[in-house]
Amino acid sequence: MAKSPRPRTPNPNKPKLTLAHVTHEAVDKIGGIGTVLEGMIASPVYQQRVGRSILIGPTAAHLHPDPKRRLGHEGQVLYSSIDQIDEANLAGRFRPIEWAFNVTIVYGKRTFQPPGEDRVGEAEVLLIDVFRANPDRLNIFKLRLWQTFALDSSKYESAWDYEEYVRLAEPAFYALRALLDEDELPCVLFAHEFMGMPAALAAIIDGGDDFRTVFHAHECATARRIVEDHAGHDTMFYNVLLRAREEDKFVNDVFGDQSHLLRHALISRAHLCDGVIAVGDYTRQEMAFLSPKFAKHPIDLVYNGVPSMKVTPGSKKASRDMLLDYSNTLLGYKPDWLLTHVTRPVISKAMWRDMKLCHELDARFAQRGQTAVLYILTSGGGVRRPTDVVQMESQYGWPRQHRFGYPDLVGPEEGLWRMIEPFNAGHKHVQVVLVNQFGWSRTTIGKRLPAKMDIADFRRATDVELGMAIYEPFGISPLEPLAAGAVCVISNVCGCEGFVQHVTSGAGTPNVLTADYTNVPNDLPIDQLKQISHAQRDAVEDIESARLADELLARLPVDEKARGELIREGQKLVGRMGWDQVIDEGLLPMLTRIVNGRG
Repeated sequence: MAKSPRPRTPNPNKPKLTLAHVTHEAVDKIGGIGTVLEGMIASPVYQQRVGRSILIGPTAAHLHPDPKRRLGHEGQVLYSSIDQIDEANLAGRFRPIEWAFNVTIVYGKRTFQPPGEDRVGEAEVLLIDVFRANPDRLNIFKLRLWQTFALDSSKYESAWDYEEYVRLAEPAFYALRALLDEDELPCVLFAHEFMGMPAALAAIIDGGDDFRTVFHAHECATARRIVEDHAGHDTMFYNVLLRAREEDKFVNDVFGDQSHLLRHALISRAHLCDGVIAVGDYTRQEMAFLSPKFAKHPIDLVYNGVPSMKVTPGSKKASRDMLLDYSNTLLGYKPDWLLTHVTRPVISKAMWRDMKLCHELDARFAQRGQTAVLYILTSGGGVRRPTDVVQMESQYGWPRQHRFGYPDLVGPEEGLWRMIEPFNAGHKHVQVVLVNQFGWSRTTIGKRLPAKMDIADFRRATDVELGMAIYEPFGISPLEPLAAGAVCVISNVCGCEGFVQHVTSGAGTPNVLTADYTNVPNDLPIDQLKQISHAQRDAVEDIESARLADELLARLPVDEKARGELIREGQKLVGRMGWDQVIDEGLLPMLTRIVNGRG
């Protein structure tokens, strides 16, 4: 079906690039990848250099009856064989692919507008339902993966995480090729995380010089698993990583064979791509740790952009007053300090460290005669219905109080509440409010919230944002309130910490306070570092929490003048950390290199 590969002489003066992004977030923002794509596509710098952006992902078209919603709220369906829609006259190109692979294609466009910003972008979306994919063609492709890359699909095909994206690979490649004209080639295919790797491998096999491939490491899945599963977490892993690289050892040498893990099996072949980019300094080191082939492969550092919101002392005060009023409603008093943590309820976010820091702050605020509240905004149960919110609020004072079971606490939220409830009972000067909900409005949070308050007010209002993760490849959320003059507390293994150091030339900033939970004797051998226990990590965390509490109190603004200075410093900082700068300084030079020079 594909045209025979042919030599192509890249045109260095080609004005526009053609980029295809293979991702599970082609329509919905589920995690960080959707936010990254939104920031890129809406950037004028990106738009000046990129002619077509095509997002590719799987769909379950047979399960969604409303054709207008297949591409989300901001999408327009132009082709859908299951709905007999062909406004773009693409049936002649797509139908042979659908017949050959027994798949259903949905194609259209969607717009991107980052919240609170006046920039807009547009991308094409190509979704493929692979649920009933042709097994004969699929098995031939799996055989080619084995013959070409020694990738044994039989080990992983029982996992849908693997099977779905292997099924997607060939029809996605051919549908993409059918969409493009000759003058739009070469096309750069981005494999966003392990999900995109099968499509990248298909392009490597059959794409010839019409395609370039890039692995976009939003994390290193192998490293994440080790960090999360080991009792020593980051305290162990990053000390081992440093020592192993000094001794020229790699992950299999130190932690044993990882090939049984499907994500590792896919990302460990990312060195075959023309380019590899990492979102943070540690992610780059983690990728280089995978094998000697990565150690010799250029890994470009392309940070994520940090959102910029326009904040003045006046707008900060207005938002802060609303959150103080809501706090008074929940707690019975207005706290002196507002702390927030907007996150997902997963182990990597290390929310027990929030409790440890708040424990230290409680004693210090007691000495000062001050109080604080920490709002943890997270959800493990999706968006609760407005009727459920009103009922929980009126019956037992949600979100100040909770009950186990949906529509309230489910899954990881239960463990959080088991930490928070005894903390609140044992502390008087710091209280923690678990808001297990997405969004911040009266519809989602309840009738007691100030009528005009929204999520932008919530982000502007905070004095301190917490994000002391054990594993955080970049971490956009922990820096979101930076522009509002918040003190952002992050861990040194967060990718955004490296970005802060980069833009401040290593000088740092009062607006970002970095925790270091990796501080152990640096002369220990690898085997001993691997044995770092929960108790040892716990001791390191206790010491660091006390240091952070002292440092944080020294940075909190003593008056409105000091608060205004934090806002000015934050605004200046994010002005150097936006998507325009990231794309111009990191992404585009890499793309130019691989399109024109192939590596």
